[in-house]
Amino acid sequence: MVELTIMSIENIDPRIKKYKKIITVNPYIDEAYQYKDQTLKSVDRLEFNNNFVISYVTNKDMIIASFDLGYDVDVEEIDDLIYMKAYDELGLDPEKEYNIHHQKANIDEDSNLYNLFITEPEITDKNLQTTLEQTKYVDLVLPAPLLFQTLYTTQTLESSEAHCFIYFTMQDAFVTIYKDGKFLYAKSLEYSLEHIYDKYCAIIGEKVDKKDFFETLESEGLKAVDSHYQQNITKIFSEIFLQINDIVIYTKRAYNIDTIGKLFLGSVKSPIIGLGDYGYNYLGIPTFNLDFKFDMKNDEWYVDQFQYMMVQSGLDYLQTPSKIVNLSTTPRAPVFSKRVSGQFIISTVVSSLVALSWPLSYLLISYTNDATNIILTSKDSDLKKIDMKYKKILAEKQKEIQEKKKEFGTLTNMFNGKAKTLTAIYNKKVDYRLKSQFLFDFANDLTGHEIKIEKLTSYEDRYTLHMVSSDEKKLTKYIKFISKKYFDDINKIDIHRIEIDDEDTLYRGILEVGYR
Repeated sequence: MVELTIMSIENIDPRIKKYKKIITVNPYIDEAYQYKDQTLKSVDRLEFNNNFVISYVTNKDMIIASFDLGYDVDVEEIDDLIYMKAYDELGLDPEKEYNIHHQKANIDEDSNLYNLFITEPEITDKNLQTTLEQTKYVDLVLPAPLLFQTLYTTQTLESSEAHCFIYFTMQDAFVTIYKDGKFLYAKSLEYSLEHIYDKYCAIIGEKVDKKDFFETLESEGLKAVDSHYQQNITKIFSEIFLQINDIVIYTKRAYNIDTIGKLFLGSVKSPIIGLGDYGYNYLGIPTFNLDFKFDMKNDEWYVDQFQYMMVQSGLDYLQTPSKIVNLSTTPRAPVFSKRVSGQFIISTVVSSLVALSWPLSYLLISYTNDATNIILTSKDSDLKKIDMKYKKILAEKQKEIQEKKKEFGTLTNMFNGKAKTLTAIYNKKVDYRLKSQFLFDFANDLTGHEIKIEKLTSYEDRYTLHMVSSDEKKLTKYIKFISKKYFDDINKIDIHRIEIDDEDTLYRGILEVGYR
């Protein structure tokens, strides 16, 4: 695997001095670290103190979306507009409460593209319940995919190419894509570490000790001494990388990315031995382990990379809070003078002093307010009459709009039906592609890769090939070959499984191909 040189970072925000420590918490496994004097060490118990507390929300516990507002919007209206679009276009449950946070997707002042990070407060608070019982508040809660942003703000990674990050936690595993140092896309995989363990037990047909399983995965990875273990765990990761490959293909197409420059792999447990080589061979992207310490001292063999990134993200937040998305629903209370209650008390005291010092002025102001109230009451009566008039007009217009909408809907359905019919006729007459040519091309490719077919079935434009080969690598190489060769001609490619037949020692795989 390719080696990567890590740049030295010595940019510690001086504002950290007003806190005793930075505390980082992984709420999903109740693991916490404290950062002080450039040293990061584990802590067994949290405490209510003057500490800056940081945590994160994993990708599966939130909805991430992008909205292009498409036109200039007043700053005061952005929150309301995004809130309404989120409910309309994302199908949010109107019976549930959501926290909707947004961030401009890039620094282009003319752009109106925003990334949305949507959480359910009930789920977030439940995950942080143990932490809140001890600390009473959490200053900063970060979306997990945005933790990688600090690698660019600290110039640890160059922001001149596209990067892919894959991270495995106990309850979630997700892929995150950055381009030019900016977040683009994140997608959860089906295989968290817990799911990998369950899948392994299902394959061998028995429950193995979870601790022993993860110890073997950490110490031996995909290069285990036990051939049966290695074969089964490799089979699981082949399914994982099929999903990853689909995500990479989609992202490159959706965001006009020519090449993914680097692939970074990480795990909450430890680097998985052999996974980097497997990822490079499967995806063809230079692959590295996530191993960034930002010049923080630590004596442990391995520390979850998210702990380091939470610390550095916290320092970034203290320096420029407006550039960091904060999902916290239980932040630290502001200083007294900035609290609503504090401002109220201060205003009351000041008003009282002014009233005592200037009784005549206060009395004059009181009379002025009374007179103003009388005038406003009179105007309010007139405005109510006008309000009723326009409400009636609006009700009539709303009724007309609803009638027009029904008429428009009927015409739209008629148009769509005829358009679909004409499109189908056109496609049949003009764009129909002969299956014989497709099968001829596939036959040549199969022969070139020394792969035989036991069975071939098709339904409309979908084909299922039951492939046989003496070498598993020929099958995987063939799959990668047709993915690239027929990239513009197929809309789906999926391999159900690749397994060896003990009787004839041949590898068999079932490949599904969707033809455009």
